[in-house]
Amino acid sequence: MKKVLMGATALAMVGGASFAGGIDRSGQGVNILFEEGNYLQFTFSRVNPSVTGTNPIPAVGNSNDVAKSYNTFGFGYKHEINEKLDMALIYDQPFGAHIHYTDGPLSAGGAAGLPYDGLAEINSDALTALLQYDLGNGFSIHGGARALKVRGTIQSGNGILRASSDYDFGGVVGVAYEKPEIALRVALTYATEINNAFEGVNAAFPAGSQDRVFDVDFPESVNLDFQTGVAANTLVFGSVRWVGWGGFSLDTTPEGSWVDFSDDTINYTLGVGQRINDKLSVALQVGYEKAGNRPSTTALAPTTGSKSVGLGATYQVNEKLSVSGGLTYAIPGDQSYNLSPGVDIAFEDNEAIGAGFRIGYRF
Repeated sequence: MKKVLMGATALAMVGGASFAGGIDRSGQGVNILFEEGNYLQFTFSRVNPSVTGTNPIPAVGNSNDVAKSYNTFGFGYKHEINEKLDMALIYDQPFGAHIHYTDGPLSAGGAAGLPYDGLAEINSDALTALLQYDLGNGFSIHGGARALKVRGTIQSGNGILRASSDYDFGGVVGVAYEKPEIALRVALTYATEINNAFEGVNAAFPAGSQDRVFDVDFPESVNLDFQTGVAANTLVFGSVRWVGWGGFSLDTTPEGSWVDFSDDTINYTLGVGQRINDKLSVALQVGYEKAGNRPSTTALAPTTGSKSVGLGATYQVNEKLSVSGGLTYAIPGDQSYNLSPGVDIAFEDNEAIGAGFRIGYRF
């Protein structure tokens, strides 16, 4: 029963991101540490947003469908070393941005006078290695290292920047309390900031292409995850995630700031899972993130905050194999971008749909 109920919370991972703040994608969860025995999982999700900006000057035109669809992939392996000590290896794609202005004032030849479309195409890969030690009486501690690699292209008024980093490292540490007889678990996890060293080129610099070397501090975060049984075969679960995006910037010399975020973000989720029978469990989850400052400090962040609702299910094929699927509908928060004095692009009434699956194997 415990395996099926815990499987219901897979919705949080496979339903697609609820349009988290900054450039958050995966949520960097460590819940695989709490799976029973030795366990392997693969996850895949696809998010299809619809974000359009309305321009008050009809002749200039609107910015249609600026947020592009994207996929995320991840896997995790958890190994029980002995009765007290477990380890886990997690791969995810924690940060990303897929914004492209193909029409309107920020496209090639638009009102901003750019010779190219405004664009952000950022991708990342992270590997996290963790150990968990059982302290007894339901308490445990966990910690380890996270390696992060980022690459991407940004087109803005500063030109065209193409850059990438090698893997750079940060730390993860946390504590948890469990009471298995009522499926209770509370886990608090802190991840340090990671400073990534980038090398790239500004391909549209006035004097021709110029090499660029710069650092970007990807923010620290705190995750609080919890679950508890509330009735026979029923589980309530949720999470609170804080990320220090306020002050995050990507600066090069002499161009200055390409991206600048002014707000930290806090994302809340709450859900309920129900075991239908020995094979099947289902879940419902809602999510919320408070909107930040308006207008946006960058046209590459055309939404702020979000609300979401998701449905998911887990099917236990046999004692070893499980399959989970989820669907999330999100409403990204309205935002605006100041194009010029008195002229704002208004991004309103937008939406996003995420879908995904997880395959888990216990051995």
